[in-house]
Amino acid sequence: MEDLIVRDDPGNRCFGCSPANEAGLQLSFRVVRKGVVEADYTAPEHLCGAPGVIHGGIQATILDEACGFAAHEGDGSDDDMNIVTVDFKLRYRRPAPTGVALRVVGRVVRVEDRDFFVEADLIGPDDVVLTRSEARWRRIDRQA
Repeated sequence: MEDLIVRDDPGNRCFGCSPANEAGLQLSFRVVRKGVVEADYTAPEHLCGAPGVIHGGIQATILDEACGFAAHEGDGSDDDMNIVTVDFKLRYRRPAPTGVALRVVGRVVRVEDRDFFVEADLIGPDDVVLTRSEARWRRIDRQA
């Protein structure tokens, strides 16, 4: 399937995904299948915490974006929905290097009423999971 998700609305200044935010990450996701998205990302050195390692907060941002994009793609509706992160948990397993092409995968695990339970991984070039997140996103534009 692998359709590119385009969020090029001129009002979109999102730090994670806006192509117009020069200071942002400019993540670009593609749909793998319903509820699963992927992106490729190489973090520049200025986003390091320790030398050569992506700052943990930047990793969290990357994975939060993947979770949100997965939730949007897992909804199954054609309309835009407003969702927010309700809970977010990270597990740093191995250092995520700057200057190296990494893969980001987000997937919906389950949906319960307005809540989307999602996971996302930051994956190294050797297909090893470097950082994993689990999150709950909530749809806020409709009543329970």
